[in-house]
Amino acid sequence: MKQRIASFRRRAPSLLPLAVFAAALALYVATLAPSVVLGDPGEYQFIPHILGIAHPPGYVFFTLLAKVWTSVVRLGSVAYRTNLLSAAAGAWTALMVYLMTLLLRKKQTNSAINILPALYAAAILAVSTDLWQHSIHANSHVVSAALSATTLYAGIRWWATRRDAWLYSFCFLAALGVTHHPLLAFGAPAYVVFVLAVRPRILLDWRCLLKLTVALLLGLSPLLYLPLRAGATSFGPSANWNDITGHATARGIRVNLFHFGLSDQPVRLRVFWGLLRLQFGLPTLALAALGLAWLARRRPRPFVLLALFYALNLAFIINTVQDVMAYLLLPFTTTALLAGAGVLALLKEGVPRLQEPRWQRAALVALALTLAAMPLTTALHRAPRLSLRDYRLADAYVQAVFEQFDGQGQGAWLLAPWEGMTPLYYAGQVEGQRLDPADVQVIYVAAGTANPWVDNVWAHIQDGPIYLTDYRPQVAAAGLRLRPVGDWPLYKVEAPPATSMPPSAHPLDLWAGDAIHLLGWDLDRHSLRVGETAYLTLYMSAPRALDDFYMPYLRLGERLYRWTTDSRLNTPWWEPGEVVVERYAITVPFGTPPGDYPLALGISNISQGQDLPLADDEPTVALPPLRVERAEIAPPAGALESALANVNSRIVLSGASASARGRTVRAPWAEPLLARPGDKVQVWLDWRALTSVDQPYTVFVHLINGAGQPLAQHDYTPMGGAFPTFLWIPRWIEGQTISDPYTLVVPPHAPPGDYLIETGMYGMTSLRRACHFDASGNLAGDRAILGAVQVEGP
Repeated sequence: MKQRIASFRRRAPSLLPLAVFAAALALYVATLAPSVVLGDPGEYQFIPHILGIAHPPGYVFFTLLAKVWTSVVRLGSVAYRTNLLSAAAGAWTALMVYLMTLLLRKKQTNSAINILPALYAAAILAVSTDLWQHSIHANSHVVSAALSATTLYAGIRWWATRRDAWLYSFCFLAALGVTHHPLLAFGAPAYVVFVLAVRPRILLDWRCLLKLTVALLLGLSPLLYLPLRAGATSFGPSANWNDITGHATARGIRVNLFHFGLSDQPVRLRVFWGLLRLQFGLPTLALAALGLAWLARRRPRPFVLLALFYALNLAFIINTVQDVMAYLLLPFTTTALLAGAGVLALLKEGVPRLQEPRWQRAALVALALTLAAMPLTTALHRAPRLSLRDYRLADAYVQAVFEQFDGQGQGAWLLAPWEGMTPLYYAGQVEGQRLDPADVQVIYVAAGTANPWVDNVWAHIQDGPIYLTDYRPQVAAAGLRLRPVGDWPLYKVEAPPATSMPPSAHPLDLWAGDAIHLLGWDLDRHSLRVGETAYLTLYMSAPRALDDFYMPYLRLGERLYRWTTDSRLNTPWWEPGEVVVERYAITVPFGTPPGDYPLALGISNISQGQDLPLADDEPTVALPPLRVERAEIAPPAGALESALANVNSRIVLSGASASARGRTVRAPWAEPLLARPGDKVQVWLDWRALTSVDQPYTVFVHLINGAGQPLAQHDYTPMGGAFPTFLWIPRWIEGQTISDPYTLVVPPHAPPGDYLIETGMYGMTSLRRACHFDASGNLAGDRAILGAVQVEGP
């Protein structure tokens, strides 16, 4: 028995790398998306299957890797296998960090205390939000992290062993990374400086240089896939050499690179700090800073590699406006490695300073328990918030499309963005589930013209009925009608006046005064959790032209929903006799007790400020009750009461500040902020996610006059494009807080006077402003006023 125990102790350290990989993989598999994912992930799920070429820059290495993986790993659907590849890549990244941290020791002992830094670095990276999110659905960027981490490992292994086989592997992996994504070449200067620092005379060793050249060419060889497959598939560039090189170098999207100038760098660094804080707690970041200092003193050559790699990648990434969180996987991975070095520094430099052995033992035990608790509690907290086990958005979308068109013989046209194309591509290319052109033809709407949605509608308006996958205000602004169809919904384009009555599950025949005729209603669900949204569809008509603005309103128990007129077909634009179909969101705000709530529908003349009588002179008509169930995850007490704004009961504006001419004020401020024409007003918005955000929002910050007209405005994706609320999956999760910067420039010829700063959010595609709730749970408009700005004369 003793011999078995002794044998296990000898073998245990060699089994730990497998245990690290298996633990991280199990975590990701437990929260893995089960099927197709909207947008780019959907493309990554079908392109390798058909050996196509993905969008620029092509992702050659990923395509070949995913093809081999999905052919060998025969678990579930192709979509699930590709999701599983991301889980394996994320776990591999954590394993590489574990092994690199071990290499930073000089004495390669395997006692429990000596492997503690490596275990901590791997664990704290594995449970970081960004790596976790990218490890549970198909994407190429987690493979970027895995490739970069493996490259760094080969370099550090070469430094630790001085075996040239690892140097050649280092060069091969660095080149291989470029075949996956050319932006991985930003680490090349760090690699070159590191090699020269370890072996300064390598440039005089022609044999070594020749071998490095061979390794480099072998690493780049997968790029031959592009000319071999170009033109052979409908997905990818043509066989024209200019198209191939433009595709491989992502020529069309370079406008997203280096978007910010030198004066923006302090703000961008603050943005990065905010994003870093979403991944790691302050103790981990303090350990990373300690690790960086310790490496500079004790391990100068790995320090050069890691510090330069970090700085070069960060300088590029934080000044980019697309896929920022995906690219930040590289700095985040390095941060975890530095944190492991910080723990190593404590063990090497801190604990030995304690004179008494008993105090040393106590310090080691306390450190080990603390380090073990941090990733464990983080994993338990984040798992239910990050999990995609129930993610079925793409499946529901594909089902809605087939239910609407399959076998109907409509000869319709469905206009869809990229997010709406990839699930249908997957269904057709992988599952063989194709739509008959006699039923519908799907058109990908790209940003090829100034107004692509309207242009595509006009191009096909005579060919058959046209549907959109989402509300597009540009089409409505062109004078056409958009009618929601189904629970997804799709939107059918109609020329006015649209007088036909669509099928309604609940027809009505009620008049609001003599102005509005209620013809029917539909509700997509009758039971939902606190924080979730149901959608009410109303069918209405007016017998005559209307000058006033009429809007429906709803009572949910004691809560009142008075929707705004933003991005709707408002009554002054109705044509007499046409049937108007509109969709209204009923979000149950946090703080609502579970139970059955009566629903009552009414119509208001908001121009006159009057609610109109309905049947039997009653102000409302009763609808079936709505069952409200307890939220799975509720915000902490006090998160709502002190907020400046509650945006659709999903996000709260917990605070805000503005700065101009050397003065900073916190919202809401009493004394106006002073500015002059040409001045910049820097606004910081402090957001807190109450729950996972289910759609992409654009934040608006406007400087408006007394009539509500904007004098200056800044509308953008949060964090300067770095942190979208929703990108194919929810990116903002419950409990996250960020500080979000916006800059308003007072126009040079702005007239002196008093202005207000307003802010809020609107749907990125629908442009419809998100409603705000007041402290009582009633809808309270769609904006928050932060305070006044007094513009002085020149």
